[in-house]
Amino acid sequence: MKILPLDKCINKYDFKKFFVNSTTSTMDEARNKLNSINNNFIVLAKKQTKGRGRHGNNWISPSGNIYCSIALSINKLKIDLFKFGILSSVIIKKYLEYIGLSNIYFKWPNDIYCNGKKISGILQESCYNNQAKQFIIIGIGINYKSSPNNLKYKTTCINDHVKNLNLNQCIEILINFFLKYLNDFYLKNNLFYFLEYKKFQIFLNIEIKIKINKNKTIYGKFIKINNDGSLMLKKDKEKLSIYSGQIQL
Repeated sequence: MKILPLDKCINKYDFKKFFVNSTTSTMDEARNKLNSINNNFIVLAKKQTKGRGRHGNNWISPSGNIYCSIALSINKLKIDLFKFGILSSVIIKKYLEYIGLSNIYFKWPNDIYCNGKKISGILQESCYNNQAKQFIIIGIGINYKSSPNNLKYKTTCINDHVKNLNLNQCIEILINFFLKYLNDFYLKNNLFYFLEYKKFQIFLNIEIKIKINKNKTIYGKFIKINNDGSLMLKKDKEKLSIYSGQIQL
């Protein structure tokens, strides 16, 4: 894959780019721009003061890591938003492998692990602007320089594995990968990404617990990812399809 300079890549795919030193989150920044921008666009930030993950979790966001949100107009496209999130996960896996990392797996539904440690997470939201135009915003957090400690799970960062790329180079390659894969998806609707996502699940075929909400946790064996993107859990003799939840270690 040929990596273009960042601005040339963004112009090729008809995107706009915005860079901020600090923001509450790039997701907030993108939402605030929806009413004034007609193009697809990207927001990049040096740090986030209130970075967020799924289910209201915080995403610890010091300077030196990758914080990015990509806003896409999907008003005229028929897109399965659940599977679209799977596409984003696979793009990040391909990107990390391209820059030299290995042993990349997914933690359903939206986390990426390297050598058994979390390195990246994705947050996806669908929203409308004041002209009733629908957008999907894909929030991406990738640990480049550092990763948080004292969590319930292990973490890692790009710099633990690759020393020959600086932060700006990593961002440039990431945007190249995202925009190219997104463009290919629109043109071909290629399903290879879904097979990749199903195959590389970190907890596949083992006993897990999934927190469904504050009051409900389910235990069972992780059997597979269904064709609609849900997780199939075998509990006793029953097979359950889980559409939303958080796998807990």
